Amino acid sequence: MSTPQQPVDRYAQFLGIEVTGHGGGRAVSTVTVTEDHLNPHDTTHGAFVFALVGTAVAAAANDDEHTGVASAIHIDYLRPTRLGDALRAEASVGERLPKEDIFVIRVTDPEEQVIARATARFTRRVRAR
Repeated sequence: MSTPQQPVDRYAQFLGIEVTGHGGGRAVSTVTVTEDHLNPHDTTHGAFVFALVGTAVAAAANDDEHTGVASAIHIDYLRPTRLGDALRAEASVGERLPKEDIFVIRVTDPEEQVIARATARFTRRVRAR
């Protein structure tokens, strides 16, 4: 099996999110919260945390052999984060079904406290050659 080629995620780049691990049904995305990522309460916007989760799980669901198409993502927000916080989302396959993968995603802060957790369901398709 070849090393997966990571496609460019322009939306993630726009948000400042970097994918630092990719392949084998796993991926990690990282970002440092900037002023542009804050809500009116000066905490990290929930939609931004969701985008961090989405970036990690999309990278985990797509490789040289398969493409993954999201059908559902559920997220639980557990604690707030703020300006300057470094966030890390790690996605991995929790269950592999005949045509779908169920991913588990954890978002942590630098102290490794879980700030959000999510599950995602992706239909797995063989990549066209």
